[in-house]
Order: sequence, then structure tokens, then C-alpha cells
Amino acid sequence: MALKILQIVGTIAVVLIVLFMIPVLFRLRRTLDQVGQIVTDARPQTVTLLQKAQVTLDGVNRELENIGEITDETQVLVGKVGEASEAVEKAMKSPMSKMGLITAGAVTTGFAVKRRLSKKI
Repeated sequence: MALKILQIVGTIAVVLIVLFMIPVLFRLRRTLDQVGQIVTDARPQTVTLLQKAQVTLDGVNRELENIGEITDETQVLVGKVGEASEAVEKAMKSPMSKMGLITAGAVTTGFAVKRRLSKKI
């Protein structure tokens, strides 16, 4: 007897749950229809946005390539400037050191001559 009562209560519970779920399922169906409509409306705009994004990315890639070329050319230029400064340094160093030695010798000679002249007087 208790089993029959449980079966009846279970059956009634299932029927009540189904009855409560019907409005929820109708709302869910309406919501899914609206989402489908939104997706359908947004599809052409999405394609346009993606095309514009592709054009923008192509432009950015071109600019990055230009920056890469400029960087490479700058590295070459820096190397050439370094070589030129080394050449100038070598060119200046040799005559300047000779000039320094000559000047130092002349100064030493000048002091020696002055000392001798001051002793004679």
C-alpha cells in the first residue's frame, strides 16, 4: 500500500514539474529566437569589421617592415660612423703625438737655453 502511495505521489510530482517547466521552456525558446536574430543581424557588420581589421593589420605590418628596414640601415650607419671615428682618431693620433714630442723637446730645449744664458750673465 505504501508503495502505491509513493508511486502516485511520484507521478503527481513529475506531472507538476512538467507543468512548471512548460513556461520556462517557452521563455527559453523565445530567448534563443532573439539570440538567433541578433546573430543574424550582426553577421554583415562582423564581416565588415573583420575586413577593416585586416586592412589595419596589413598597414601595421607594412609600417613594421619599414621600421625594420630603418633599424637595419641605422645599424649600418652606426657601424660606418664608428669606422670613420676610428680612422679620424688614428689620423689625428699619429701627428698629434709627433707634435707633442716635438713641442716637449722644444720646450725642454728652450728651458735649457734659458738656463745657460742666465748662467753666462
